[in-house]
Amino acid sequence: MNEAIPELSYEDFVRARKLHWKQEAKSLGDDVVLPVFENVETGPNDSNFILCSPGLPGVLGVFEDASETGWLYLYDVAQKRILRCTHVYNRANVAVQADEVDIGWAADDLVCGLAVWGQFRAFLGIRNNLEMRKPIATPDEPGILAQDWPPGFEHYLDKKLD
Repeated sequence: MNEAIPELSYEDFVRARKLHWKQEAKSLGDDVVLPVFENVETGPNDSNFILCSPGLPGVLGVFEDASETGWLYLYDVAQKRILRCTHVYNRANVAVQADEVDIGWAADDLVCGLAVWGQFRAFLGIRNNLEMRKPIATPDEPGILAQDWPPGFEHYLDKKLD
């Protein structure tokens, strides 16, 4: 079966991200302040860059370098909602360019991984609560060791992520 790869609508993604963060703030209490980027109007300058990669049908792994931070999201295209997300870095600590970031999937497409500078830094599971991350604090900090990767990423050992 040949399914079309879903496209990422930037505006839909940003709306979903804003809604996600508003819901997160509610669950964390009244004293939580929304991230600054929640007050920015949707537009072409809302993100430094966005990359995406399809996993299971209708699900994208999306990496956004937004304002001061880098985040990995699992995004449901049909429902236009964020399934899960995790913080990867603060731009105050590191300068990351789009060509230094790769999104990869486990062999069964159930776990999304994010590599920066050829090393995995985060993993998010679609159907489980898997969240594994090693935020980048300095440019020379190593990523997650291969022996600690979730199952299904062995095929990345044969090729270095560049």
